[in-house]
Amino acid sequence: MELVATQDGFVGEMARGFTFQALGEVAAGFGKRLQAEGIPRVVVGHDARFLAREMAEHAAGVLGGLGLEVHLLQGPAPLPLFGFALRAKEAAGLYLTGSRRPFAFQGVKLRLGPGRLLPGKEVAPAPPPPPGPFAPLEARRDYLDHLRKSAQGLALKRGVVYLDAMGGAGGGILGQVLKRLEAPVELRELHPLPHPLFYGVAPDPRPEHLRTLRLLLREAKPPALGLALDGDADRLGVYLPGGEALPGDQALARLREAAQGREVEALGEGAYRFPWHLEEPDPFLAALLLMGVLL
Repeated sequence: MELVATQDGFVGEMARGFTFQALGEVAAGFGKRLQAEGIPRVVVGHDARFLAREMAEHAAGVLGGLGLEVHLLQGPAPLPLFGFALRAKEAAGLYLTGSRRPFAFQGVKLRLGPGRLLPGKEVAPAPPPPPGPFAPLEARRDYLDHLRKSAQGLALKRGVVYLDAMGGAGGGILGQVLKRLEAPVELRELHPLPHPLFYGVAPDPRPEHLRTLRLLLREAKPPALGLALDGDADRLGVYLPGGEALPGDQALARLREAAQGREVEALGEGAYRFPWHLEEPDPFLAALLLMGVLL
């Protein structure tokens, strides 16, 4: 299987189409595109997949070898944190993720700037240069502060929230921001630690992949809520007491109610973007808003 161009990068099967060599060529082509557009700075991030950190370091070295100013996000980083880093650094971005696909797949999402998707068909892979320098970037604390400010004023009530991070990049974030908000919510996280095999299921928050979460919700009594993230934490599955999923149109309606006139965009399949907050979809802000109206 060769690399397949997507609306914002490439995807392929690990060790077949998606290899270190193929990634290096994509990174080199992306870097040359940035140079042609006069964009000097780029942030590189990655999800929790097998070899994602090593591949991100490889891509960062290629971009650094082209003379770009390169910042490598530390640790598995959820996509909204990556989007926050692009805004903070006024940078382009390359993010390693297979998103909701099974563990055998990997991909890259490309950004010319915050929210500026670059289709894979517009990138011409090129021979990579010798590796160059890149600097580590820690942006989690600043992102959490930004998320807290965006959620300030929400009337969060007591209740139990089950969150299945599915072994992806989003574990731990929601609990930390709830502490910052001093919210009375009891958060019970499932599969919060990054796991390269996603505990044996595709990291896609569909009902068939969330057996444990739904079993817990069948016994849960209101006020309670179930949430689930995908592999790179840009999508949110919402489940009600009893274990049934909240349909997307109803979730959007409740988000707009909670946002109180501020814009909410539904990008499909559980991805919600809040332009006043970030250029990328953010399931953590969506989760906080939904807690305010569903608990």
